[in-house]
Amino acid sequence: MSMAPAIRQRRRRNQAATPKEGSDNVLCYMDQASFVGLRALGRQPVLSLTWFYPQPIDNAAVAQFNEELAKGLLGRLLQRSPLPWGRHRWVSSPMPAPVSWFHDPLTIERLPELRTKLAELTIDPEHGPGWRLAVQQLDGGGAALSILVSHTIADGQAVVQAIATAVNGQPLEHGFPAPSWRWSPMRLAHDSMDSLRALPDVWHALKVLTFRGRPEASTIRHTSTEPLKNDQSTSAAVTSVPLIQIIMDTARCEERASVLKVKRNTLISTLAVQLALRMGRLDATGRVNLVLPVSDRQPGERRGNALSSVTVKTDPVTCRSNPQQLQTEIRAALTQLDKDGDGVSDVIPLVPYVPLWLARNMEQLAIRADLSVGCSLLGDLPPELSGPCGKAALLQFSILETFTAEALTRLGGQLFLLGYSLGGQTLVTVCGYTPGRITTRAQLMPLVQEALADIGLDGTIS
Repeated sequence: MSMAPAIRQRRRRNQAATPKEGSDNVLCYMDQASFVGLRALGRQPVLSLTWFYPQPIDNAAVAQFNEELAKGLLGRLLQRSPLPWGRHRWVSSPMPAPVSWFHDPLTIERLPELRTKLAELTIDPEHGPGWRLAVQQLDGGGAALSILVSHTIADGQAVVQAIATAVNGQPLEHGFPAPSWRWSPMRLAHDSMDSLRALPDVWHALKVLTFRGRPEASTIRHTSTEPLKNDQSTSAAVTSVPLIQIIMDTARCEERASVLKVKRNTLISTLAVQLALRMGRLDATGRVNLVLPVSDRQPGERRGNALSSVTVKTDPVTCRSNPQQLQTEIRAALTQLDKDGDGVSDVIPLVPYVPLWLARNMEQLAIRADLSVGCSLLGDLPPELSGPCGKAALLQFSILETFTAEALTRLGGQLFLLGYSLGGQTLVTVCGYTPGRITTRAQLMPLVQEALADIGLDGTIS
């Protein structure tokens, strides 16, 4: 039985969040929101995949993989609208960035240092590169091949698709135009007309906000006497969020799920809840606010972020003894999403009008208010993901994002799990940080081990 993703496909498309013309290259509101967040915070989540090869890697194969990726969905950048409130557009960027080679060998014990090196590489969806490859030489002759992708350019499902099609030599033809002169009269006229056509959606979004009330706005005004500073100021030291990887046998996971009468993806969600309990990520009622991405990606999809999310508020104690309750709660949340939407789609047309200082405050409120826990399950990855340059020994799929210690403290820390299955293994990467208490891998490791034991799972933890 395959691992059905918790980010299951939605039955209905959110028409308001996508361009009305299939040939248009206007960013969907979710992609524009991702870019606004990047510019407001000075940081962005980057999708990071790393394959480990026990033998030297073929340089020619890496170069070919780099070129094939540039032909597909990743081969693009965004170009800003000349209007301050305008919708940005995708343009083609078919030239890949040069592969970054780290020739100083690392031992297996020092592999966590690779994430620090990767975090220092430039990734930018506007100025480029929006993605890039890197190769780290390993002690003993092996190598680690990594790909980094801006989350504005592509979400997890899009990255998986881009890699699989590149390996097969059949990349998606996105058809985006070449960059144009931003301030041309035609561009100004076109963007002005687009803004006028969007006014009914903007007006509706304002009415929705009014109907929902204004407690959030009141909170924003009082969180600080001045706009929050950019998180990544040049004077602030960057702090790494500890990462732990769990490797489990898929057949044993299925067996355990069968005993507990739940799906395998529910086991990973239960793991997230139990880890949140140990890290103290509970709301005022003692519940865990579990956030699950929900994919809306369709065949031929050109959006970078074709997804929404549901939040499940669950009791961690009940969840431990009865994970079926969590499964029921997740199903109810997904049914509600299909029926009523995610509550964001109605107001997301306001994104182009959001000032950067407000975007910074909104992140603080959204994350710290309930100490949310992210859990993204990608399901069974296609076999092409087992190694783009020959069979790899291990795959690590994670989110790479750099913070200052001040930012992490302000946000109340972080906990995010990403689960996927490949080649008979179920893998979970855990990124977790609690200010002043859990700031290193050594401090996070025992909590992960205890949370696994809570639900009767075992595996290799590194």
